[in-house]
Amino acid sequence: MNRITKIYHPITASPFSDNDSYREIPPCSALKPYIRCFWGTGKPFDESEAPETKQSGIVIPDTCMDIIFETSITLNRCGSIFCTIDEHSHLTGGSDSDSGKVSTFAIRFYAWSAVLFSDCDFRGKKNSASDSEEFFGGLRSQLEPVLFNIPDLKGKAAAAEKLLIERLHTERINNDLMNAVYCMLESDGKAKISDICAYTALSERKLERIFDSHIGVSPKSFCSLLRYQLLWQEMIFSPSFNILDAVEKYGYTDQAHLLNDFRKRHLMTPKEALSYALKSQ
Repeated sequence: MNRITKIYHPITASPFSDNDSYREIPPCSALKPYIRCFWGTGKPFDESEAPETKQSGIVIPDTCMDIIFETSITLNRCGSIFCTIDEHSHLTGGSDSDSGKVSTFAIRFYAWSAVLFSDCDFRGKKNSASDSEEFFGGLRSQLEPVLFNIPDLKGKAAAAEKLLIERLHTERINNDLMNAVYCMLESDGKAKISDICAYTALSERKLERIFDSHIGVSPKSFCSLLRYQLLWQEMIFSPSFNILDAVEKYGYTDQAHLLNDFRKRHLMTPKEALSYALKSQ
């Protein structure tokens, strides 16, 4: 897992966001191979006085899974959802409610590592959001005192790390899965299933079963998601990005194929996506 997380860092549609309405905290070294980041509000805020929470946004496929805790200090209420891997972007409309003083805290897992903390596998669970207790029984009740009593994001992350280390089952790591993901990344997301099977010495049926249970999507779909993420990262971070070079690098038929695939995933053209991302700087 370490070799993968050293070369692959999935990002959101707003990778430069770093303010009290959205901030990311890296995990401790013991959890770095499994947790992409902790994220949430920098401190509790009053919804009626925070107009940015009413604004719409976009959530793109980031090849991650999230447990999101929403806490209302005013109403003394805590809710949590678990978002499995998503193959599609979707718009968020912001909050129309007024729950008084609230805060958000979330744990973002790499898609292949969430199963190491979960009570069950992810067969048939893609593109879904449900009560986190279905997958992580007891975690919400363990974290509730922290969510109410520790106001800052770093403090919440530090407390969550201790609980996650206790829940981590490294014996569930599937080396065949990790080898397949590595093969996909090394090919920039354009590896064929036959190539992945040859690299891992697995049959296509066995490969499908592993991805279905551990991540919730087929290897073909996951490889396509990795390609999209790698393309998006290069667009946003490489000053010398050239779309024609990207067509060849990522195995697209032509420029139109790349643009159509990107828009299908991101709901925006590359120009629109870059403009949206840069607003978060």
